[in-house]
Amino acid sequence: MRILFILLASLFIQQAYAQELVFEVGGNATKYQYQNLNGTIVDYLNPASGLHAQLKRENVLLKVSKLFGSSDIDDKPLFIPTVKYAFGFTYNQYNSVGSTQGIALSYNTDHLGIIGELGPEIPINQAISLDIKGIVSVAKMWNGNQLIGNQYLPLDEQTQFSKIRIYGGYSIALVHHLSKFVSGFVKFQALSSVKEPDYPVNHLRLMPNTLSIGVKINP
Repeated sequence: MRILFILLASLFIQQAYAQELVFEVGGNATKYQYQNLNGTIVDYLNPASGLHAQLKRENVLLKVSKLFGSSDIDDKPLFIPTVKYAFGFTYNQYNSVGSTQGIALSYNTDHLGIIGELGPEIPINQAISLDIKGIVSVAKMWNGNQLIGNQYLPLDEQTQFSKIRIYGGYSIALVHHLSKFVSGFVKFQALSSVKEPDYPVNHLRLMPNTLSIGVKINP
């Protein structure tokens, strides 16, 4: 939590230059796709819930309405998108549970990273808009453990968990504009770590789906 407060402070210091400051919280359900040295993808791991938190700045890249002669004082034309980009910090718990040969397994991992987004926000009416973005993120596990039976094992020294990962994916959000300065939203996000080398390399891919709620503040 201390790290999150530091990240929050760093973005607030720069908020005067931001189009919007965005904060969201929610939950992850993460699929672990593990391929062993024999090239077999194991099927005994299932998604488990984990915390999601994200803090970012969002800016306008292009107002498509301006291409049709609209000015800043005009009302937002319906169904004419505004292209936005965003960058910020993300914290996630990517967890999994399962069993093999009658032995219970669980993985609990905490990840910190940076995220970049690009895509259109499309007004549906004067109060509601649809926000669609493509996502690229870079993150690293900073804490993690594996529970096998009754024994906890740290994952810090296991390369397939501790290395830096690149993720790609998308998000879809329904945004409610409460006022000129504040908006709330509910969002679905799907990510997948970049595919690693094929067999015979032992590797792990993380594929989290996230449901979150949040707020956008226009300072």
